[in-house]
Order: sequence, then C-alpha cells, then structure tokens
Amino acid sequence: MITQFLKVGFLIASGRFLKPRWKGLLWIIAIWLVLQFSHAEFVSYVELSGDTRYVLHASLLKVLLYALMIGIYVLKVERPLWPKTIPLSKMPTVPTNTSLVALPKGDDGFDFLREKEKLRTRAEQLLDK
Repeated sequence: MITQFLKVGFLIASGRFLKPRWKGLLWIIAIWLVLQFSHAEFVSYVELSGDTRYVLHASLLKVLLYALMIGIYVLKVERPLWPKTIPLSKMPTVPTNTSLVALPKGDDGFDFLREKEKLRTRAEQLLDK
C-alpha cells in the first residue's frame, strides 16, 4: 500500500517538475538526436573515404554545439524559473511610525514579575497542587 502512495507521489512530483520544462527538454532531445545522427554519418563517411583531416574539427564542433544547446536551454527555460531577487534599492522601507504600544523607558515587559514579593519555583507550584 505504501509503495502505491510512493509511486503516486513520485508521479506528481515528476509532473510538477516537468510541466514548465517539457518543451525545452523536447527541443534538447531533438537537437541531440540530429547532432548524433549527423556526426555518425560524417564518421561513417570518413571511414569509407579514409580522409581524416576534419574528424577532430567535427568532434569539437559537436561538443561545442552540445554546450551551446545546454546554455540556450538554461537561459530560455530554467532562468525564468529561478526565484526573483529584489535589489536593495527597491526593498520596501520599514515605516518609522509603528502602531505598536510603546513601553515606558526602562520597561522590558517583565516589570510585573519584578514587583512581586516572592516568585514561586516549579517545586513550590507542584507542592501546592
């Protein structure tokens, strides 16, 4: 029974995570497949022709395009999902006139205890019960 709850919880959490990202992830998968296919075709061409001059360039271009693809994904999809920060200059100011009750000078809120003749300990309170 608990495994069913865990499965449902996992599906809900996955859905909430993927909902704002699914289009971007589909684009990444599609571009990755195209790059993988085109690079594999180029490598098979190089194997048939024996001309290995541009293999290093093709591999570096593939890695560069992967990095560029992930960078664009982060800027276009993930960046808008990050929490917004408020600059210090635009932070709301605390009003100086508060409607809180001002305590008399020197009163920290415990004067009603200081005015008692004797304070009872917990042991005394328990004995009185």
